[in-house]
This record gives sequence, C-alpha cells and structure tokens, in this order.
Amino acid sequence: MKKIFNFIKNRPIICLFIAICLIFLPGAIVAQPESQTKLIVRALGIDKNGEEYNVSAVVFTPKSSQNFTESYKIVEGNGESLYEAVVSIGTEIGREIGLAHTGVVFVNDEMCESGLIESLDYLIRDYSLGNDTFIVYVPDSTKEMIEQVNSLNQESGIKVSNIAQYDEKSIVIQKSNLESIFDSSYSPSKCVLMNVIELSEEEGLEAGKENSGGAEEEGGNAGSSGGQTQKKKKILNDGKALVIKEGKKALLLEKDDVEKFKFTKDFRWADVLRIENFSDENFNNANIVFTVVENTAKYNVGFKNEKPFCEIMINPVLTIAEVNQEGLDDDIYVGESKHSSKKLLSEVDKKIEKEVEEVMDKLIKNNLDVNLIYEHFNANHHKQFQKFLSTLENEDEFLQYIEFKYECNSTIN
Repeated sequence: MKKIFNFIKNRPIICLFIAICLIFLPGAIVAQPESQTKLIVRALGIDKNGEEYNVSAVVFTPKSSQNFTESYKIVEGNGESLYEAVVSIGTEIGREIGLAHTGVVFVNDEMCESGLIESLDYLIRDYSLGNDTFIVYVPDSTKEMIEQVNSLNQESGIKVSNIAQYDEKSIVIQKSNLESIFDSSYSPSKCVLMNVIELSEEEGLEAGKENSGGAEEEGGNAGSSGGQTQKKKKILNDGKALVIKEGKKALLLEKDDVEKFKFTKDFRWADVLRIENFSDENFNNANIVFTVVENTAKYNVGFKNEKPFCEIMINPVLTIAEVNQEGLDDDIYVGESKHSSKKLLSEVDKKIEKEVEEVMDKLIKNNLDVNLIYEHFNANHHKQFQKFLSTLENEDEFLQYIEFKYECNSTIN
C-alpha cells in the first residue's frame, strides 16, 4: 500500500490521466455518435394551411460509403404550431431535431400573408438555428420544393442554399435571412427584400428523373387518376424578390423591377444594361450590351421650403460587352473608352434614371421604404423630419410627400 501511495505522490499527472481515462473512456467508447441520436436538418420547408403547419425537411442520414457522398432523405410532420410540427418529426423517427446545420428555410405564401414573425417565432427563439439561415419565399408548396431540392442535391450535387446565397448578393442586394426579417419588422422603415425561388413545369433546374411511382411516394401522389406519371417540376430562379413589410408580404418585384432597383444600391459584381437602336459618330443603329462592373448610390436628403426632398445619385461603371449592328469593322474592338461619346453616356444616364424612377414610383405608391429613406432623414434631420411626420394624417404614407430626384453619372471604361 505504501508503494502505491508513493507512486501516486511521485507521479500525480500520470495518476490523474489514468483516473480520467477510467471514468470517461468507457462511456465515450459505447456512446452513440450525435448523428445517430439527432436528425441533422439541412433544409426546411414550412407550409401553413389555415391553423395547421406542415413541415418537410431534408435530413442527413449517416451511411457507410466508399465514394464520399452524403445521404439525405425527406421527413415530414404536422402540428397546430410550428414547434409541434417540427417536434413531431423527431417523435415519429425517434430522434431529436438538430437545426444547427440548417442552411435554408422555405416558407409558403400563406405564411407570408399571415405574418412571418408570428409564424417563425419558434425558429427565432431556437438559438441552435443560425440567424444567417436563408429565408426563401416559395409561392406554392414548400413540400414540393423540398422534394426537388433533395433530388437535385442527391443527383447533381447542386445545393439550393448556394443559390439563395447568390441571390442575397446579386439579386436582393441585402441580407435575406432570419435576422434581417426579424430586425426589419421592428425598424422605422419596416421593410426588407426576400429571396424568391419557384417551381415550374416549363423551365428551371432539372431535379432528377421523373418519378415512376416509387416506394417513397405517398399513395395517389405518384400519378394522376389515369395512372400516368405526374410531370416533375423544376426549380426556377427567375430573379424576383419579395418585399416584406412588418413581417408580411407586401409586393412581389418582377425580374425587370429588381434589375432597376439594384441601381439604388451599392454593388460590385457584373450586371447587364442594354441600349437599343443607338447611333452616334461611332455606332450606327446599334444594340449595345454593357456589363455594369460596379455601382455606387448616394442619398442626399433635406428640406426645401419646409418640404422634404431626396436626391439619389447613381454612379455606375460600365464596359461594352457586346455590339450588334451592320457593318462592324475591327476599329470598334479597340479601346472601349474611345467609343464613350457624350451622347452614349447621356443615353445610358437617361435610361438608368428612367428605370430607377419607374421602380421607385411603384415602391412609393405602395408605401414601401425598401431604400431606408426614413433612416436617412432621421439621422440627418431628426427634429425637422419628426415635425414633418406629425403633420401627416398617416405617417405610413410619408414617402408620397417627398420630392424625389434621380441623377446618374455613368462611366464607360
């Protein structure tokens, strides 16, 4: 016994290490991996139908494989609240739900109509779900979208979360995630843009082969009443954006509207601008396609004779990407800036100013402050702006009383 005590006294670190191994190692050896006890949700689709929530999820399923591919499947749940619907998935499968790796959440039209903040309250409170999780509007069924997302991911490796991330940067021009939707609902402007991805029978990403009525299809869903295979829909990203105001659907911006709106924001990636039937000393009835390399937009707000005004100064940098006209010679390919005449710059400026005015008029008419005009006035002319608001019968319509001016100063490199 004395030898044992001396051994412990002379080698305390070794003894501590042995004790830790004896206590924790047996449990660690027999413990199941987290992937065996939790459902790892990668994409979530939420359909609200009246008072009931229907949830579909793409979940990771651990599976031994020699080709390094991940395996996924779809699980579903229902409930009178979103929490109950999500929990019912785990109850049915016999595992806990893990949302920490959820990259995208699809929401249907009824959720956006009734209010996202109320509907997504569970996800907002669940701290395991990242605030940067993309929220994507699906006009129709998110269940169908989840089915196509799973098929697309399994068969081609394309991840819809990557599409949503691309949209956030190049289409929506601002964050379209859980945090931004929540914050915008309680901000002075109350507005935010949201990603839109649709399902189409005609065009879009092909999400695998048509179903032949396999075992994973529920009875009656695989085919029509005549026994024919139902045509599989495709995932369509058409460049649209949804305006959310106070957490609710306010206005769907079509692709053309979104392209016009982008000139009111800063961006640094390639975009497209087209001038048709243009003639000057360099071009003859030409259709010119420009790459918009970058754009900066500055806002100048103030009061003139007690009336508020807002000037949006747009400064795009463009390069000529394509010229279509008869009688092109090789000189047209040398030095793009050489062909940057005052007339061409003026034509580009007028087109951009007109397009910005068109989309801004649509937003102003619907009282949608997506450009954060409220914040600009409140930061620079707080007292005068609040006084102006107090004179209005409805403060929500303040945009309609502001005089807007759009000035473009383009550069062609």
